[in-house]
Amino acid sequence: MERILPGWQAALNHHPVFVHFPIVLWLGALLFEIAAVWRHNDGTHRAAMWLLWLGTLGGAFAVLSGLQAQKLVPAGPVGHVLEAHEQLMFTCFFLALGLSFFAYLASRRLTRGLQVVILAGLLVLGFLVTVGADRGAEMVYRYGLGVNWSTAVRPK
Repeated sequence: MERILPGWQAALNHHPVFVHFPIVLWLGALLFEIAAVWRHNDGTHRAAMWLLWLGTLGGAFAVLSGLQAQKLVPAGPVGHVLEAHEQLMFTCFFLALGLSFFAYLASRRLTRGLQVVILAGLLVLGFLVTVGADRGAEMVYRYGLGVNWSTAVRPK
């Protein structure tokens, strides 16, 4: 396996492998839902809901791997950024989970009003995931976390 995926073995943590899925799937769900509302298209709405559901599944992996990655973060000046990132992304995950459940229940009798509520939820989710992802990028690109063993707390 190391021969096929050498980066997997060399990675400080595996959180970066999973984080991109919920980000892109949730933002894709938002774009598809905007198109569905604008064009009154049920097929596009169904595609948006599948993107939301798949993003939420990916979000579970991102949250779990993020909690593991957090153990490697040294104490120091990055704590406030980590805390903001963690809170924003937990909020995103639980919002997406609730929105997924709501969308599933609403799908049986979807009205224009329910679709607008879903769209509003996706707009909030899109904003929060963008801000939360920015805080994650700040930890990596400003503080170098997750890219260098010398800055990590080594597992015991």
